[in-house]
Amino acid sequence: GCQFLEIGAGPRGVAMGEAMVSATEGMESVYWNPAGLRTVTRPSLFVAYGTWPADISHQFAAYAMQPGFIQGVVAISVTSLQMDEMPIRTADVPGGVGVEFKPGDIAVGFSYAREFTDKFAAGGTLKWVHSELADLSVLGVEGLEDYSVEGFVGDFGTLYNTGFRSLRIGLMIQNMGPEVTYREEPVPMPATFKFGISMNVMETPGEVGTAAFDVPFTSATSEKINIGAEYALNDMYFLRGGYKIGYDEESFTAGGGARLMVGGFGTVALDYSYSDFGYFGGIHRAGLTFVF
Repeated sequence: GCQFLEIGAGPRGVAMGEAMVSATEGMESVYWNPAGLRTVTRPSLFVAYGTWPADISHQFAAYAMQPGFIQGVVAISVTSLQMDEMPIRTADVPGGVGVEFKPGDIAVGFSYAREFTDKFAAGGTLKWVHSELADLSVLGVEGLEDYSVEGFVGDFGTLYNTGFRSLRIGLMIQNMGPEVTYREEPVPMPATFKFGISMNVMETPGEVGTAAFDVPFTSATSEKINIGAEYALNDMYFLRGGYKIGYDEESFTAGGGARLMVGGFGTVALDYSYSDFGYFGGIHRAGLTFVF
């Protein structure tokens, strides 16, 4: 159930093959590992838009800040998967009965992260999830109703800087929650446990090269491996690439970004990613980050 929760919500992470459990930082951490929010020092807004097969769109937005009255960073986020309206068809009226329905999913989350030492940080997110197939009550037919489910899921992640060069280790439990029931069939949420390591393999004045490796574990799929890399020039321009092993259709990923100072405003970052989705073509994502 609620499979939209597994769609990567951030072009930087997607471009790096979703190997982000330990490499994440800043606003995208709300999705990849909330412990990465530890690097947010000023109020920040992140918005992302992604295409998906069959004219489906995926949106994500998050706002984070240090509240001051408590130690750490708090964030709110919204995830949405939207489709165009479709006509209700029946065997007798294949052209449509004159009524349309609009499937869609939404999740609203609240995150908190804190850096406990200069080497260790942890964070979590509680999400309210609503998934709707169709509202058929408008037809006035007995037995047809609003087909939707809702519930709560939680994420929890940690980040540890080993102190050996720049080696970082991340652990993440994502989408943990009770089953939801579609009419009569209970199904589990897409819970995933992720382990990741990352390290700067190149560090010269003005240039940083990062490599990352993740292993996600789920009860519903076979073993998978995510590999990613990022090259940063003057902490302003970025090139990224990755590969996903063990997936049915997904394989290589790529992307880039730029971060610019805007006088009197703050910092604005633009990121883009492309994901090969095999038979279904390519997936495009773009995101904007504003640091005020």
